[in-house]
Amino acid sequence: MPLQVVNRLAIMGLVTVLGTAIIPPVSAQVLPPAVTCQATIPIDQGGRLTYRLTGAFPDRVAPDTPQNPVGRTVTLTVQRRDRSGKVQTLLNQATVEDYEQVAPDADYSKLPFTGDFRGKPNDGFRLYRVKASANGLYISLRPTSGQPQKIQIVHYLSSQKFVRSEAGACQSEAALLKTLAPLQQALKAKDWALADRETRRLLDPSSVSLKPLPEIKLTPELIRAIDEAWLGASQGRFGLSLQAKIWESIRAKSPKDEAAAINQFRDRVGWKLTQPRKDNDFLSSDWLNESELNYSEKAPVGHLPWMGVSDSVVYGLAAPSDGSHCGSCHTDAMQLRNERFYGYLPRLMARLKSAL
Repeated sequence: MPLQVVNRLAIMGLVTVLGTAIIPPVSAQVLPPAVTCQATIPIDQGGRLTYRLTGAFPDRVAPDTPQNPVGRTVTLTVQRRDRSGKVQTLLNQATVEDYEQVAPDADYSKLPFTGDFRGKPNDGFRLYRVKASANGLYISLRPTSGQPQKIQIVHYLSSQKFVRSEAGACQSEAALLKTLAPLQQALKAKDWALADRETRRLLDPSSVSLKPLPEIKLTPELIRAIDEAWLGASQGRFGLSLQAKIWESIRAKSPKDEAAAINQFRDRVGWKLTQPRKDNDFLSSDWLNESELNYSEKAPVGHLPWMGVSDSVVYGLAAPSDGSHCGSCHTDAMQLRNERFYGYLPRLMARLKSAL
């Protein structure tokens, strides 16, 4: 048999052996969707520290289970906001370490977390440490099975002094994207009216419908995502953070007169009626109604998203669709609009301040 044929058969035999050999697969843990958690700590003179943790957090596995470390990076960003609203980034996406791995012999219960955030003496699962912190910065996520739902921070400002957060919230990026999808579609189409209604549905479902709507968990992550979607679609013209900055600047000039600050904010973002209405329905005021807003990119900076109540809700309350009569319905509808601006607006601004 020619030598070339022998060599060819030998190579074919080798390929056959390799092809049929059973090669043990590498055991790799499938990473869950990324999660973002946020907690805040009040500090002196009306400021606060905000801690934003991002990463994937697998369930506990047996010690001898091989794991694939790819994509495991967990990071923490820490920002300080002073009383005037100025933001300083103290840590930017600092790497977070698994505390059990870096301190396997530690007594985890000695870290000053509270309640179920506290570790057990020999169990530090879902306790983390930030190496870049000078004096010590520790994170506890709970629950210890499934996706994290809440977070607590312990931050040592010196070797003896620490600050501790209340429980913060966690949200998966997959759930966030699903929640935001209708808003993003409306903004992509430049349908500002639809985007405005969708934003109000996310912030407060009762503002767009008299009928109960599915409740939405309004987390800081969702608020920031709404703001970023508006800023991106409007080239920085519309958004919650713009409105919050305008509000803070006005509030600083009128710290003791909230009603005056609200009216100044209304005027600044273009929500004040500038010409008399042709028909007075006795339900309206000098605030623009939903149908009177400027749904275009020529609207004043901060004009959208709006913070009022949909016309359909107001008129549905004033004149119920079932034909029932209510002696106070018109008054209730007027009070709803009034409370929305002079009650809900400042409460929402306080919520934005803590989230953005």
